[in-house]
Amino acid sequence: MNKPRTRVTLVLRIVLVINAVVFLTASLFNFGLHVPLGFADLSFPLPVWQAGIGEAVIGLALLAAAVTGRSAMAWVAFWLSVVGIAFGLSSARVQGPAREIHLVLVPLAVVVFGLLLWLWAQRHWRDTEALGPGAKQ
Repeated sequence: MNKPRTRVTLVLRIVLVINAVVFLTASLFNFGLHVPLGFADLSFPLPVWQAGIGEAVIGLALLAAAVTGRSAMAWVAFWLSVVGIAFGLSSARVQGPAREIHLVLVPLAVVVFGLLLWLWAQRHWRDTEALGPGAKQ
């Protein structure tokens, strides 16, 4: 197996796990979780349980993609996360810490997208080289 591709796959899996943890944490906060920090209470001011269900589904899809390492599953989980992020950022009900978590999810999604594109390009170039010069695809 190609070493750079293996490293990128490992980085992708790590980023998918981080992304899943953020989505699952947001899900718990949308179900009403309060984390007392002594001087403050970490929670969403207006928990939305419906959003919590969506975030749980997205988080589990991201986690499944990370565990299995299947690129098709990673693409599906990525697009689910993009829809979830866009929906959250466009909602007027998402304020305060809930909006800030979505702002953390945006760069994570960009990194996942870049890694998935890199792996796709590597696979495409490898397959093209395997066909040899002058071969039709």
